[in-house]
Order: sequence, then structure tokens, then C-alpha cells
Amino acid sequence: MSPGTRGWVVSRNYELCDKIGRIIKEDIFFKLKLPPLSKKEINGQIYYFKLAGLNSEVWIKSADNPDSLVGEGLDWIIIDEAATLPSSLIWEQYLRPTLSDRNGWALFTSTPRSFNWLFDLYSRGQNDSFPDWESWQHASTESPYFKDDVEELKRTLTHETVQQEFFADFISFAGKVYPMDRTRHIDQNLKYNPNLPVYVGIDWGYREPAVVWVQHKKEESGLDHIYIIDEICHKQNVKTDKLADMIKAKGYPVTTYYCDPAGAGTQSQSGMSEIAQFKKKGIYVRYTFDRIARNVANGVNHVRQFFEDANGMHHLSIAPNCKGFISAAENYRYPDKKVDQHLKEVPLKDGVHDHIMDAFRYALVNLIPIKQKAAGTIPW
Repeated sequence: MSPGTRGWVVSRNYELCDKIGRIIKEDIFFKLKLPPLSKKEINGQIYYFKLAGLNSEVWIKSADNPDSLVGEGLDWIIIDEAATLPSSLIWEQYLRPTLSDRNGWALFTSTPRSFNWLFDLYSRGQNDSFPDWESWQHASTESPYFKDDVEELKRTLTHETVQQEFFADFISFAGKVYPMDRTRHIDQNLKYNPNLPVYVGIDWGYREPAVVWVQHKKEESGLDHIYIIDEICHKQNVKTDKLADMIKAKGYPVTTYYCDPAGAGTQSQSGMSEIAQFKKKGIYVRYTFDRIARNVANGVNHVRQFFEDANGMHHLSIAPNCKGFISAAENYRYPDKKVDQHLKEVPLKDGVHDHIMDAFRYALVNLIPIKQKAAGTIPW
């Protein structure tokens, strides 16, 4: 609205840019009815416009291609979902220099993503040594548009997820992945219950495949409870057809088998996929093609809420014979954060503890979709 100004709205990718462009288009052209002198649209989404009379310009940019962020001097920048940018380099090397010529300002808006580079900038706003910086935290519950049930969120999501996504807290996902507690999670009397359905999660791999058998029950509260009753773990150099025989030998009446989507790929030695080899053995395996469920960080957060929800309640019981699963849950960890390194919210692939944890994740994200989103499956 200031004459002769030029500004950018920058987001992580074009998908988020589309959302921003749609909102700006509605506000400027439809609500305020300000006419554009010129504009650029792609597939109906606006990426640039210049307002008649004001000669002010707005560009919408994606950080996918940093070289595209080199431009003329700017009066302002808004960085949307800033914490999702891969590192501080986008800001420091590409965006910050554009503000120098016009003494421009920048606004960073975002949900926190652990203690990454955005936390460092947020900390400046809390430090008197940086008088040009200001920072604020606001919970989603403060918004008049927030309609969700906070108590329901606390029951069904992990403490870390609730604090980060809804209360704007900087939460560390470093260290131990799951809050495994032998006194709470191991049920010494747990065994196969013939009155409950059985599901199987499979993580492929010749060197060390992993399989976990789970049962599922609705609690009186209406929440889901998972029982881990058996496993195949730490068996090395197992061919796919042999693994199928080992699974069938367990003798459980399995309702559905779930697997790593990588099992659909053709093996060089057999000329068949692992899923196809299982099919020849009479085992039909499914996997989700839901983009949200296949994201590792999303799946891990989903699993974590069964170990412990935001109210400190657990919805997971483990039979004492599942020693591999118990050990893996206790030792499954995130990578250590190094100086100037973005903290990944994806656990370590250490080749020891990750296999059985992955198998369990495949079972859970298919059996109980993330946030009640229907996760489609492909039968094979």
C-alpha cells in the first residue's frame, strides 16, 4: 500500500506459494478492489503484480531455487513457514543482501521446527544486544479462528507435537526417539488374544529384515490400544522366500500384512519384487501411498503418541518375548546435532535398531491413519 515500494513473499516451495498468492489476490483485487497495472499468473495463481497508481510491486517467490532469489533492492520481505527452509543460508546469502539498498525490513512467520536456525533469529528478538530485532510467540489457541478441542489434541497427539504445532514452543527432537519405559510398556502377561485381529508390519532387507505382529483394540475411552505380541528380529542374510516361510510358520491368523513401499521394486537377483515373491507364497502385502503417512517424521510422531500421549498416557503394550523390539525402542535415536547443522527430525539408520522400528511404523500408519486421514492402500 506504500507507493513505489517493492516486496517479496518467500516460501519453501511453489505449493505454499500458491496458497499465499491466492490470499493476496483475494485481499488486493477482490476485497480492496485495487486494479493491477500489470500481473503475472501461472495456472490461475498470481506470482507478480504491480498496482496502478501506487506503482508498488509484490513478488511471490519459492526458495526451491535459491539462485532465483537474486534480485534488485527490496523494501520488505515476508518469509512464510521460515523454519521449513533448509538452512540459514537462504536468508543470509540470498535474501538479507536485497534489503541493504533500501533499508528494508523482514518478517519471519512460522511454526517452530526444533531448535534450528529460526530459533537463533528468534533469540535475537529476546536479546537487548540486537535492538533491530523483535520476536513473539503466540499459541494457536489465541486465534479467533481456532476451533479444535485442545484436550482431544492432548489425548491423541504426543506432548512434543502439541507443544510445537499448537503452542509455538521450540521443542528438541534430539536424542531418544520414543519414551520407552519397561515398567509401563511391557506387559508380563501379554500373549496372543484370539478375540482380536492380528496385523503384521514388514521391513524388507536380505541383511537383516524385521517383522512385527500386532493386535489392535479400542479402549473404553474410544482411543486405540496396540499390543505387540511377536517379532522376527536380528535374523541376518535371510532371502525373501525364506522370510515368507518364517512368517507363515508363526501360524497367526493374520488379517493384513503391511510393508515398506520399497518392496514393490524389482530385485536384481530374483527378477521379482519382494511383494511379488510373497504373493507366490500366499501372503498378500499392502502399503500406503498416502504422502503424509509415508513421510518418516510424520510416521515417527504418529508412533510416539502410542508410547505416550500429551497427557502422559500410554496406548501400547509389549509382550516380554519381543526382546528385539524392546531393545530397539530403548536405543532408537536421533542424530546428534552438530554446530551449524540443521537438526533432522528423522531417526538414525544404524542398521540395528531401525529395522524393527520401521516395521512397526509401516503397520501403524496403515492400520490407524495419521490424524484420521484415510490412508489408501494398494493390495498386491
